[in-house]
Amino acid sequence: MADADNARGIEELKSFVEHWLRTHPGVEPVPPKKATSRQVHLTVWRTRSKGRPIGLESGHAGILNLWLTSMSVPADLPEGVEITKKVWKSDGWVDAVPDPARKGRNGANSNLKPFEVFNRRPITRLGLRRIEDAKMILEQVVT
Repeated sequence: MADADNARGIEELKSFVEHWLRTHPGVEPVPPKKATSRQVHLTVWRTRSKGRPIGLESGHAGILNLWLTSMSVPADLPEGVEITKKVWKSDGWVDAVPDPARKGRNGANSNLKPFEVFNRRPITRLGLRRIEDAKMILEQVVT
């Protein structure tokens, strides 16, 4: 029962964030480089005022990821948001502080690479589970 409630909560979170990004006047979609991209698990947006990229990654069990350039991450994040910092190394991202327990899973969503708004920049993954946290972060990034 708890797993079903968690999955439903993540689906509600995903729906909220997608709707917020589609309807907020301060945000615009970034088209994928390849016309054949279906953008099933990753969509990228940018703020109109400052061009800050926002990557929305879904499809993970129990969590929704927002990808931001590290400079765009709000200073005060809600408790419970998972923070993973990535740095560019040669041809992709790796954990800024490697964790041996991750056993090689230290990169970033490779689908971010074609988006110039992210490429070669330090980025941060924010793992979200609550609508309130997503709303607070998105509003801070856009202002």
